[in-house]
Amino acid sequence: MRAITYFQRTVYFPDKPEKVRFFGRLQSGQWEPGTFRNIARFVDGKTTYIDIGGWIGVTPYWAAQTADNVIVVEPDPVCFGILTEMKGANTGEVKLVNAALSQDECLVLNSVGGGFGSSETSALIADDTGMSIEAKTITIPELQAMARTERLCLKIDIEGYEYKVLDQFRAIDRKRTAGVLLAVHPQILAASLSGPAVLRVIRTAAATFRLIRSLRGFRLENPSALWGAIRKSVSKGELRGFDLLFVAH
Repeated sequence: MRAITYFQRTVYFPDKPEKVRFFGRLQSGQWEPGTFRNIARFVDGKTTYIDIGGWIGVTPYWAAQTADNVIVVEPDPVCFGILTEMKGANTGEVKLVNAALSQDECLVLNSVGGGFGSSETSALIADDTGMSIEAKTITIPELQAMARTERLCLKIDIEGYEYKVLDQFRAIDRKRTAGVLLAVHPQILAASLSGPAVLRVIRTAAATFRLIRSLRGFRLENPSALWGAIRKSVSKGELRGFDLLFVAH
């Protein structure tokens, strides 16, 4: 295992040569500093941290060092294998769930980026490898029932599928949940749509508005992230992803 120290905590990862550059960014503090700042803000010894889209354990095993307990949801088979391998080497109580967030009974997931194991596995788009799996699913109410504490914090990063689970976001317990860290991928939704580019952008903008409204009852703390993404999208001529933070009133 390789010890990687980032944002004042050390997490043990399988020694993966293909992740060397990423680990370098992580150790230097360049990878999503805002995400770790917000996890540290909302997760303490009285909190269940629910990480939906746990990837290779970068956020859940970091959070597990202060949380009462952590629930990690990850459908990608390669990533889930890495999460499982890491469990014995790291501290904290972590429950791993090999499933995708969805109200459907099962969900087809596609490899993106040359195979499973990347951070881009998606239910909306696929790459030319043609690899896909049928994943088990889990819902927000089921995850909340599994939580050991009354206080919750959720991080959700599901590569565009956030646009398809608005009913799940409406089911998040507004009384128990201190914060929701949501990664939004409008570029993935737009790529999954048909029709002229202008129409796809309009439909994506409308879907993003509905997505934000599905979290009514929380306060959007960083609307500047949305407007910043819009400005970058206009200047670059392509849609850009962004992270939103919803907090309890």
